[in-house]
Amino acid sequence: MSGPGGVPQAQDELQLLERVFIRLGCAETDEQLQEAVSKFLPPVLLKLTSQNEGVRKKVMELLVHINKRIKNNHNIQLPVEALLLQYQDPMATSFVINFTIIYLKMGFPRLPLEKQAELVPSVLAGIESKPTSHQDSLLLMIMPVLGEVAKIAPTEPEKKRSVLGLCEKPSVAKVLYSFMFDYLLLPYGSHPSLKPADPKVEGCKVPAGLSEYGWKRVAGEAVPASETVETTKTGIVKFLGTGLLPEMEVALHLMIGAADTRHGVASAADTQNRQLGGVIDWNDPELVRKLYSLFLGTLVIKDRPTTKQEHKRIPSNTRIRLKLMPVLLKSREAAMQFPSCIQVTFDLLFGTSGNSNAKLKMMAVNFVHQIIFHCPEHRLSPIGAVILSALTRLVNEEKDNPKLRGSCYVAIGKLGLKLPALVNKDVSMIQTFFDAMSTEDSDTQMSVQEALGLMAPAFRQIEQANRKFIEAIVATYIEKEEKQGSDQRSTVQVRLVAVQYAGEVFPHDNVATRYTLLIGAGDVKDDVAKASQAALYAAVKKANNPDLHHKRKDEESGPILPDFMEMLMYLMDKSSIRLKSSFKVIVGDVTLPFPVTVGSQMCDYIRLCLWNSAGVLPSKEMLVTPEHEAPKVGRYLKKVMGEGSGKKKDLVIKYVELAENLLRASGGMQQALALLHGVGSNPAEIAPRYEKKMDWFKFLLNNTKEELRETVAMIYGLVAAILNKPDFEKALKDLTRSMKEKQLEYQHGAVLAIGNSFGRRILLARMKDPKQQFSDWRIYKDSCQLLIQQLDSPQNLLIGSGCLALAELGRCGPLPLPDSSDSDSSEQSKMSLITKLLALVKSNKASMRIRERAALAAGSMCLGDVNFPHRRVLLESFIELASEVKDVELHFTIGDALVHCALGPLSPAARDVWTVSEEEFSPLETGVGAEELEWLVSQLTDKLTRSTHPNIKQASCLWLLALVKHCMSQAAVQAKLLAIQDAFMGLLGDNNDLVQDAASKGIGIVYEACTEDQRDGMVNNLLDSLLGKKPQEVKKVNEETKVFQEGELGKIPLGGNMSTYKELCSLATDMGQPDLVYKFMHLANYNATWNSKRGAAFGFSTIASKAGDQLEPHLPKIIPKLYRYQFDPTPRIQQSMSSIWSALVPESTKTVDKFLPQILAELQKELTSNQWRVRESCCSGLTDLLRGRTLDEALDTLTLLWQDIFRVMDDIKESVRVAAAKTAQSLSRVSIKMCDVSCGAKSGEAAVKAILPPLLEKGLTSTVSEVRAVCLATLMKVTKSAGPLLAPHLGILIPALLEATGEMEGQQLNYISTRLAVDQDVQEKLDSARMAASRSTPTMECVNYVLQYVDSNVLALLVPRLVDIIRGNPSIVSRGGAAHVVTTLTHQCPLDLQAFTGKLLSAFLTGLSDRNPAVRISYAGCIGHLMRTAKDSSKEKLFNKLRAWYMEKEDDASRAAVAFTFQAVNRHNPDVMKAYASSAMPIAFLAMHEEKNETNTDVLEVWEEVWLDGTPGSEGGIRLYQTEIMDLLPQALGSNQWPVKAQAARAIGTVATKLGGTIQAGVQKKLVELLLCGLEGRTWTGKECLLRSLADIATSGAELMVANMKEEMGKLVEALLKECRKQKLEYRVIALESTGTILSELKLDRFKDIYEIVAEHLPKSTDEDKENGSKEDMEDQESSQKQLELQFGILTCLGLAWPENKETAEAYLGKVVDHLETMAQNTTRKNQLAIVKCLANVMKNWKIPVDLAANQAPKDACGEIFSKIAKIISTLLLIPKYAQLRTETLQVLSQAIKLLVESKSSDLVNLFKDEITRSLDGVIKDLGSDPNTKDTARDLKTALNNLTENKN
Repeated sequence: MSGPGGVPQAQDELQLLERVFIRLGCAETDEQLQEAVSKFLPPVLLKLTSQNEGVRKKVMELLVHINKRIKNNHNIQLPVEALLLQYQDPMATSFVINFTIIYLKMGFPRLPLEKQAELVPSVLAGIESKPTSHQDSLLLMIMPVLGEVAKIAPTEPEKKRSVLGLCEKPSVAKVLYSFMFDYLLLPYGSHPSLKPADPKVEGCKVPAGLSEYGWKRVAGEAVPASETVETTKTGIVKFLGTGLLPEMEVALHLMIGAADTRHGVASAADTQNRQLGGVIDWNDPELVRKLYSLFLGTLVIKDRPTTKQEHKRIPSNTRIRLKLMPVLLKSREAAMQFPSCIQVTFDLLFGTSGNSNAKLKMMAVNFVHQIIFHCPEHRLSPIGAVILSALTRLVNEEKDNPKLRGSCYVAIGKLGLKLPALVNKDVSMIQTFFDAMSTEDSDTQMSVQEALGLMAPAFRQIEQANRKFIEAIVATYIEKEEKQGSDQRSTVQVRLVAVQYAGEVFPHDNVATRYTLLIGAGDVKDDVAKASQAALYAAVKKANNPDLHHKRKDEESGPILPDFMEMLMYLMDKSSIRLKSSFKVIVGDVTLPFPVTVGSQMCDYIRLCLWNSAGVLPSKEMLVTPEHEAPKVGRYLKKVMGEGSGKKKDLVIKYVELAENLLRASGGMQQALALLHGVGSNPAEIAPRYEKKMDWFKFLLNNTKEELRETVAMIYGLVAAILNKPDFEKALKDLTRSMKEKQLEYQHGAVLAIGNSFGRRILLARMKDPKQQFSDWRIYKDSCQLLIQQLDSPQNLLIGSGCLALAELGRCGPLPLPDSSDSDSSEQSKMSLITKLLALVKSNKASMRIRERAALAAGSMCLGDVNFPHRRVLLESFIELASEVKDVELHFTIGDALVHCALGPLSPAARDVWTVSEEEFSPLETGVGAEELEWLVSQLTDKLTRSTHPNIKQASCLWLLALVKHCMSQAAVQAKLLAIQDAFMGLLGDNNDLVQDAASKGIGIVYEACTEDQRDGMVNNLLDSLLGKKPQEVKKVNEETKVFQEGELGKIPLGGNMSTYKELCSLATDMGQPDLVYKFMHLANYNATWNSKRGAAFGFSTIASKAGDQLEPHLPKIIPKLYRYQFDPTPRIQQSMSSIWSALVPESTKTVDKFLPQILAELQKELTSNQWRVRESCCSGLTDLLRGRTLDEALDTLTLLWQDIFRVMDDIKESVRVAAAKTAQSLSRVSIKMCDVSCGAKSGEAAVKAILPPLLEKGLTSTVSEVRAVCLATLMKVTKSAGPLLAPHLGILIPALLEATGEMEGQQLNYISTRLAVDQDVQEKLDSARMAASRSTPTMECVNYVLQYVDSNVLALLVPRLVDIIRGNPSIVSRGGAAHVVTTLTHQCPLDLQAFTGKLLSAFLTGLSDRNPAVRISYAGCIGHLMRTAKDSSKEKLFNKLRAWYMEKEDDASRAAVAFTFQAVNRHNPDVMKAYASSAMPIAFLAMHEEKNETNTDVLEVWEEVWLDGTPGSEGGIRLYQTEIMDLLPQALGSNQWPVKAQAARAIGTVATKLGGTIQAGVQKKLVELLLCGLEGRTWTGKECLLRSLADIATSGAELMVANMKEEMGKLVEALLKECRKQKLEYRVIALESTGTILSELKLDRFKDIYEIVAEHLPKSTDEDKENGSKEDMEDQESSQKQLELQFGILTCLGLAWPENKETAEAYLGKVVDHLETMAQNTTRKNQLAIVKCLANVMKNWKIPVDLAANQAPKDACGEIFSKIAKIISTLLLIPKYAQLRTETLQVLSQAIKLLVESKSSDLVNLFKDEITRSLDGVIKDLGSDPNTKDTARDLKTALNNLTENKN
């Protein structure tokens, strides 16, 4: 220090340092040294800043001395906390900081572990802005302690992050993370100082993952022990897993820990990793960047700032990489960070550092898969070629690692799929891959196959030359032969890939690859064959998919099949080539170009191509019906065969010949159908070629396959029909003749061939000349009879063939039979034939197939015979069958037969199906009567469809459907359209699904035939049915009515199914409630009504597809209901409505979006329907509707939906509740999404406004736990997503959440708390725990989160509601939560809160008088926080109010509340407490003096804390607030409450005691006056405190008191004497003691007055008195006890008040000694001790007369007194086991001996000695006596003996 004052100051500092030196030097023990160092080290270090050189040198000497003494003595603790504070001081110089850190590092490890852990946050706080070296050394110091920090970490999540205080210090956090990171990487036994084993290597190699700098800072100064490092690392790992640090920051640390070489560290890290598995976001870009930095080390990147060499990280080693790679593999972000992802891959695959192995290489290839998958094309393109070259290199080099190579192949495939341009320019890669399929092992082959499959789409857009190359490849490999010894599976895989490429790469009209696929379609391996067939027919299948039909209208699709002639030409070329090659196949005597399986597939495919080229949409189902669109195909073939100078004709003929050869080689249906298709489509050209091959056909008729025989029979008929008549007859005779010789199969084939041959020939003849007759053709008649005979055959096969043949004959022309015959005649007639056929139809023994064929044959009789006479008979017979036939298929067949009967030759079924289309058909004969058709329609509409018999209803519906389908153009049907419509509408309500479906189809057909006017009416009719407007027809219920389907309801006691009305009545009667039958009838009608809607739906579905324009205006009404019906819990209704929806709505999503408001309104309206089905369907519908949508346009509905869904979640039906719960979850997701602030503030604000009211008003207050759970979960997420949008609603949200917190707690805890109210302490602990626990509830978490958005506008709404909760909410949890909210707001928005603080203070102040102690404490704490924002006037009012409360309220609870409030203010806003200390401290001082008991200990401690925190010390505080205290004490003493008066008195005593002699005279005088004033009046509990305080004043300031009370001393004494006379024993005792003390201190002689007051209570020495006394003791033992207590007070008082005045003393000496002697023998030990003390006081002031020897009278008096004293002493010495009494008595004896010495009288000495010696011997000999006591007794005895000898 410069200037004049510098030298003196330096001298002072040097003197201080010298004194410190001396103190340290004088410290002999460790404890003394520790105390000195702890006290002086921090201030000594501060002296280093002195500018005086001498001072700094002295400090250094002192520090050297300290170092010498403590460095090696680890028992000496250093003042670490003080040093830390000094280190953190921002004003400290670097010199001081540098020395401070030395002692910090020395002292910190000496502390107990628990203390070290406590100080870690302080150490971290101190390293901010400090030099790097300091930070490193301090962090290294705390590393071993982190494990202990983990043990003491708090469990509450909100507290964890604030423990270390790193949130506010990001720079410190960064340094800590970096240091722990490097420490976990530190290898065991590694240190920069260690020299490498190889002398050639210069310097040590930096460990993997570390930089040189990082290695040095974590390694420390000396080589750390491996065990120490392991323990520290384990501790760090556990610390990282405690949640004290953000999980994302420690994720990488734990990965390093898991890779540690020591098991303890690795297992601990693995455990923590498992716990954090779901929390870490490995897609975080920053985390991924750090991960790459660890993996690759520090890379030198061009144009980037260079890193210092010592800071460059070394790449991680293999062990760490094995842990990092799984993380990289599952991270999407890692695969997209360039160039790091490529660097990692190449380092692992081709790096030379040695930090890789086989497992890592495999992971690297897997990582390439991830890169390809996740990277967008524009980022992958630049590096695609690099990746491809790397993968290709691996495939070529890694021959010993098939798994790796397989993965590389797949990666190449994925790369090709992502970047087609990378692979489709160089098709040689395909060749390589196909070759690999043959050469690689089986596992790798699968990978190659997968790769080829993945790459296939990449080759769709390639050049023509490359396309030809791939065609050649697939053609080559599709027929790759399996070499001997080769893996059979590999060749199959190659063929599969070839099929895939042929199917995916090329269009469907590519001829070459279709040929390849056809080869594959006939493959011997089923997998290859199926894959080929799927590729071949994929386009055909897609074209025929009705679901995709309307969705793909606008899409341009390519050709689905190649051109017929192109395909045929290619096939024939290939066939001719193969026939000349080794590929040919020989079967018997037939040589084929392909295997039969391949040929069969070719036949099918060529036929589909034929249909397609002819203009017909082909499908695979058409293959079994070659006659389908045969006329159109025939015209196409005729046209084609006429072109190209016969070449094309030859091709077609070759194709037919190929089919023929295939059929010759193998009798398969595919080739047979192909041959039939060829012959039938162009019979003029093809059929003649087979005239000479009839025998071969005849041979085929003997085939074992029934369907093949039927097909060949048709071919036979086609060929035979064009023969000339002789040849025809010859061929038929051969067939007939052979029938008798051959087996059953041939007979079957022959019958069919006969029928087809005659039918075809007659039909062709009739087509030329309709009038031509054949009834006289003999062979025809014979053949017909032969066919009829088959109907009587025992063989079903022949019966069936007979029916088919007769049906064909009847279709083609009239049978050569008479109309009827006599009953006796055996001649066959048309009538007898019909009878036979109808008998077969009725027969239950016949198979259903035969019955159907018989029905069709009967109906076909009318087709070729215009004059058939039995049409009506047939119709009537079929109608009679209706009730007997149940089979649906038979009904359909009879329906066709009825149509044939009704139309006759007018039916299109009578045409030539091969050459005449249905549209071109014109009847051969006209003028057929329509009366049968009219009759049939009438029967069906008027009778059959109205029947209640289920079979008849089913039959009539299907038959009527057949009629309207085939006869709509007939006038008889047109005239009956209305009747037909009514019939179908009546059938819509049927329980039978088929009947409904058929009726709906019938309605559709009728609709098409209607006029425009009729159509409008029909649509309206259907809409009324669907919308429920049309009244339902109540059908008559009779015994045949089935209300319930079989098994739908219970069973009657007899065991039958309860299905009829009679059984319903029986059930109701058995239940004892016959009136229930009406319920059942209603249910029956309800059943019909319900099904009627479904029936309406079927009709609607059919019509809707035809009448879209008409329905457009009604869609808003239809769509909502239809949408809901889709989710009906009844499966049948659900399916029906879904089919309607599909038909009506081509684009479901767009339609729903368009009608969203209407759908929502419908669902919301019906959500609370009285029918559970409707409620459940609404819930399911809503769940589906909300998927992927928001309701921004329907916010009003959203509010209603929430309200209604809460109701339905408490539904009586479980399935409805389950559906409602799912809907609530969907609503929750939608609500959260809509409220997201990131989606738009305006829409989000509106959504919040709509969503919050139902959640808060209905959800949180619900009694249903599921509702509350959904509501809470939604609210929590809404608060997170909505953020600031919640601000306008916080005034409602926060109070609602607070109230919900209380309601969710349950009543049990409330009940327990109430029961515990008798024990306030226990109740307070329980309720405090409840409040603390509530803060971690989801509701309070929401509250805490949204408080950040509170502002002044919110507070205007929020505060009144909070005040209501604070004042009147019944739940303590809610009130505690409200207090917590207010506390948070004082920190969050103090300025905004200022305006509302007064209201809140008022509410909390009222709450301080709450009955619950926990609430009072909570409110008090909140008031403490509110002081921060309160106005000065509010603060003043509060302190005045609290002061008044304390002084005026009588209950302890209110006073305790005042204490806790003061404490809170003092803790949270000490500046406010300081400002109002003059008001608070006197109260605290007064309150401290409350009488202590078990219940108020805690409160008194609080008052002491308030007093001590607010004052510099007790004495200083009293002086500081003396005026205020003196103002308060009179008020307290004047209180009506005795405890307060007593407190005031005790406080006065404390004032007097603490101030002692320094008290001001006026103050003392005022205190005395106050006490004297208080003594006036009667005795009250606690009044004794006044007396004690008077005594304290006298004791602490006697001289001042004498001066002050000079004039009023008499008044003081009189007041005291008055109190000594009071009757209350306890009070009187204290009064006597206090009076004695005061008289003693003030040296007043008022012994006479005292003696007069107490004399009557002192025992006399006479025998009489003793006797009386003993009698009284016996009479009243309790009174005796009180008397003894009083005597104690008297003895104390007499001893203290013994006068120094000689006259008074002599006057009362004898009396007092006499009393003492009397009491000494018979009193309590307590009183005996008082006797000794009294006697000591008496003897201290006794002066023996000088002239004792000359004057006898005084001598006698003295002798008597000494005699009594001797007796007293002797008596008391002999009392055993009371050391204090003996000690005091020996002291009195010592005084007595001194007096004897002064008396110089041998007589007195002898008298005394005789009495005392025995007692002294007893003390000396007593084994229980203390040695010191014995020594004292011996000394006294010696002194007494010496005295005797001297006197003698």
